[in-house]
Parts: sequence; C-alpha cells; structure tokens
Amino acid sequence: MFTFVKMISAVLAFVMSVLPLINKAPEQKCKPEFSGTFIQSWMTCSWDDERWAEEVENMKKAGIEYLVLQSLADKGYESNGGQWNVYYDTDVDALKNATFGGDCLEPALKHCQDAGIKVFVGLSMFDDFWNKAGGGSLYQDVCKVAGDMVEDIYNKYGEEYKDSLYGWYFTPEISNGLLCQATFNGIIKGLNHLIDRIDEVDETKPLLMSPFYSEYMSVGPVATLCSYVRFFNKVNFRDGDIFAPQDAVGAKWVREKNLEKTWKMYKAAIATCKADVKLWANCENFDGAVTSATLGGVLSPKITEHKSNVTATLDHFVRQMEIASKYAENIITFSYNHYYSPSHVNPAFINTYYDYVENGYVLENEAPEIPQGLKKVQSENGVELSWNEAADNFGVAYYRLEKDGKFLARIDKYYGTEDNCFVDEAGSIDSVYTIETVDAAGNSTGKITIN
Repeated sequence: MFTFVKMISAVLAFVMSVLPLINKAPEQKCKPEFSGTFIQSWMTCSWDDERWAEEVENMKKAGIEYLVLQSLADKGYESNGGQWNVYYDTDVDALKNATFGGDCLEPALKHCQDAGIKVFVGLSMFDDFWNKAGGGSLYQDVCKVAGDMVEDIYNKYGEEYKDSLYGWYFTPEISNGLLCQATFNGIIKGLNHLIDRIDEVDETKPLLMSPFYSEYMSVGPVATLCSYVRFFNKVNFRDGDIFAPQDAVGAKWVREKNLEKTWKMYKAAIATCKADVKLWANCENFDGAVTSATLGGVLSPKITEHKSNVTATLDHFVRQMEIASKYAENIITFSYNHYYSPSHVNPAFINTYYDYVENGYVLENEAPEIPQGLKKVQSENGVELSWNEAADNFGVAYYRLEKDGKFLARIDKYYGTEDNCFVDEAGSIDSVYTIETVDAAGNSTGKITIN
C-alpha cells in the first residue's frame, strides 16, 4: 500500500513537471561535462602496460575521475551451450571452465590507482537476458555468480588496490521493455541477493547500474515511472549506490526532443527511493547505426545513413549533457575510450571537446573551409570522385556525398581514411554529385557541387 501511494505521488510530480504552464525550469545540478567513462573489457584485453599508461594519461587530461569496466564474465546463449568468457584471473567455481579472454582487471586497477582514477568493476552478464530478462532461474543464477565474483575480486585485489577498486557495476539493464516489465519480480530477487553479497564483503563499496529507456515497443513513461518506484522500494539499495541511466540518444532508443521528459521521469522515480541513491547520467557520445527498421520511427528507430556506430558530433553530445546536468549529480559517458580517445579515433573530437570546456561550455561554430580540387572522372570502375582535404580549426569529422539529391556515402575520418575519394560503381558522369564537409562540432560547409 505504501509503495502504491509513492507511485501516485511520483506520477503527480512527473505530470506537473511536464505541464508547460506549471513547469519551472530546473536549476543546473552539475557541470555539462563528463567525469567518467565506460570501457568494454574486450577492448583492453590485448593492451600492454605502455598502452594502458597512454590511455590513462588521455583520460586524466579529459577530466575523467571514474572508469566503469564492463562485465568481466559473459555467459553465451544457452542454446549455443551457455559458455562463459572471462576477462580476469578468476577462482569462481562457476567460471572454472570459462574461456579466458585476457586479464583486463588488474592492469585497470593498477594504472588507475597510479593516476587517481576510481574503478567500478563490472561483474557478470548473460546473452539470454535479451530474450528471458528476469524469467526463470537464469537471472538469479547470474546474480549468484556476480556475488561470487565480488568476493573473489575483493579477496584478490581489495587491499592492494584499495584506492582504485571503488565499487561494482552490474550490466543486465533494467529497461522498460515488455519482457523486463513481465519479469520484474525475478530481477528484484536477483539484485537483492547481489546486494546482500556486496554488503557481506564490504558494505562501503557502491553498486552502479545504468539502465535505458526505449520509446519503441515498450511501456510508456508513466508506466515506466510506476515500475521504477516499485524498483527503488523493493530492491535493497544502500545510501551511496548509483543509478546512472543511459540517455539512449546515441543508441536511437530516445529521440533528443523527448530527452528532457525522460529525465523528469527518472527524477520523479528516484525521489521515492527509500535509500539515498545518487542520480548520475550516462550520456552516449556515439551515433548508433540502424540498418533495418519495422515502421521506422514508430515501432523502432529510423534507419540511419551510416552502417556502423560512429562518434557523435559535439552539437548533439553537448545538448545531451546540457539537459542531463539539470537533473543528474554527475555525468559519465559511453564511451570516451571507444569514441573520443585520441589514441583510438580522430583527435578532432576530443580537441573540440577541450575547447568547449575551456571556453566556458560554449561550442565553437567555425565551419570548415570548402574543399578544393573537386573532381569527377568516368572510368572503367564507375565515376571516380576526389577532392583535397578541407581545412578546419580542429579537423574534419566526415564528408557526406549525394548523387542527384539522394544520399550516396558518408566518409568518416574517424575510420582513419587517408584518401579523399570515392568510386560510384553505378554512377554516370551526367549525375550531379555534391559534397558536404562536417567538423567535430557539427559545423558544415553546406552542399558543394563536384564538377
């Protein structure tokens, strides 16, 4: 009954917050910049000490204080045998026959301790989460493995790396998807077991969770809000645990125009929590690829022009952080290392970000110069398009090509492209080709005809 009363109170608070005549603009709670990042374990498993030192130096320069190391144990689909893969030296019984992918844990703890970066250690994840969620016993089984990992990792590294082993991260994401909603009891039961195990080992270590919200094929914001009220009052969260929802803009599950409403929903939900759980933001700094869609924009995100995930230009990323900063106490991102690190991607992105922070959170607006040497030539391979590298104060992010007014190709400097050229194998010399140059801040030259 008490939880139901909290639901009604939260729904009323949420509805009041979205009414334009009543809504009062919230005060900013944190700076619109990130102080932490996620990194996937597979990315680091081949790094040596030199590479770790380079990346940690990059992170410190970017102002990163927290590193969330994603799941160190992943269980494959049971239909394929349910094989575990691990990314640290483990003594957990359930993982004794796991495939070892390399040690990502101790190097992260060691180098982050030297640099003063706090690490949230990712625990277990299972592929069947996406088709079973909390149904059956599998979610609880994975939570038990996560609890064993907490004890195993703490016993091995808790003393030596006490300054960097800061907390725990549990990957299975509590979404508003229909399957998660239908199996909420199993999820709650599993999480309470995990939190009990964490408390047994060291009750001072916070648990971080980073779920997402979807606008498509899921329950809406009011129903989601009611689920989260139940979640925050049934799961035995402790003071200091962290709820850092993904803004889901990069993954295309939330449209940017609806992001603020989503944050108002999170704010109303967490206000009902019986514990002092911290509300952080996980702002996605990538632009997700959607290659197929069922009723795109209605039942699923719209199809995108790019065919793989790319780094988001800062005009989008900055707007996401500006919105999040009004509701969250801190901002972390998925992922600096994957999409902004100058050791991994085009340095124009992080250099533009540095300028944004140093310039008082004002994003530069100088467009690239028009590329010179634009050519189109008919050859046996098709129509060959070429141009000289365009100048920009921080660097070009990508070139976008159109043929006869329709999208043709996107050429990302992010992927290390050296040659400024493209071959349209189905092209005609009589077609009208245009090129648009875009920098890391999203500034554009506009469309220029290639003659």
